[in-house]
Amino acid sequence: MTETSTTPPVEASASQPDPGDRFRFTTAVRQQRPARILLDGPPGAGTLYTSLALATSIGDRVAVIDAQRGRASAYAEKFEFDMCPPLSYCSPDTLVTMLAHCADQRYDTVVVSPLSAFWTASGGVREQVTRASKRSGSSRWSPWDEVRPMERQMLDALLGYPGHVIATVRDKLEYVAGPDENGRVTRHVIGLAPIGREGMEYEWDIVATMDHSHTLIVVKAPNEDLSGRIETKPGARFAADVKSWLDRGEPVPPPFDLADEALQPSLTFEELGDLMTRVRLRQAEGHPLLLPTRQGTTLGVHITQRGNELRRES
Repeated sequence: MTETSTTPPVEASASQPDPGDRFRFTTAVRQQRPARILLDGPPGAGTLYTSLALATSIGDRVAVIDAQRGRASAYAEKFEFDMCPPLSYCSPDTLVTMLAHCADQRYDTVVVSPLSAFWTASGGVREQVTRASKRSGSSRWSPWDEVRPMERQMLDALLGYPGHVIATVRDKLEYVAGPDENGRVTRHVIGLAPIGREGMEYEWDIVATMDHSHTLIVVKAPNEDLSGRIETKPGARFAADVKSWLDRGEPVPPPFDLADEALQPSLTFEELGDLMTRVRLRQAEGHPLLLPTRQGTTLGVHITQRGNELRRES
């Protein structure tokens, strides 16, 4: 897999967008955007419960990508959602494929629990790096050169999903001793940094952390109403405020039309170039795309790979 752009040059015409439009400044207009919410916390903090409560409040059809042995099903009597079979192999490609299936079935909201599994569990990013290191047999190149594009595509698919995405993240833990409310010395579990790609929090709109008292603290948010918010057992009021923010601005149609066009087998090299221009103008390169083989990829990667194939054939 490569991130090298192979978009062929196309001549502007009345029926084709000018590629230069990507760099043309216009007056900013508030547009609606789907939620990108990241919840982290130690075991027992309630991140999965809270993510389901938020998901069912902001979307009508909810899908859960479960990577923790089917634990989400424990809340099936409380919330209405669909879930995939529990995943035991959590490679980046697996998550991209699951997101593509969710997009294909038009789920409004997707919950990924926990997202950390796709870094640390079987098949995750760390295991992929170990495998790449063994294949290299030397230190002439970094195994991350092979794995980083896979990780990047996974994040692109999460952020490019045509609906809301709520992900839970496990915390690194530390056990400390200290007095309880009665003065007795007990052991406490403290959540430290989230487990995942360093700096991942920058990519999400709302980032919140939870503790054992089920208190949620918003550490990053796009507006004053949500930023710094502290909620104990967050419920309907918090979800309503999130949805109010999401509903502001002009509606933006999801790029399903571009995805359908990209799957047409008769596209020429020039038509793929035109399509890529339109995909970039709508910032849809990360849109999860389900291929006829039922495997997932992203819209931008698929167009690039098709362009490479046609160029080799010519």
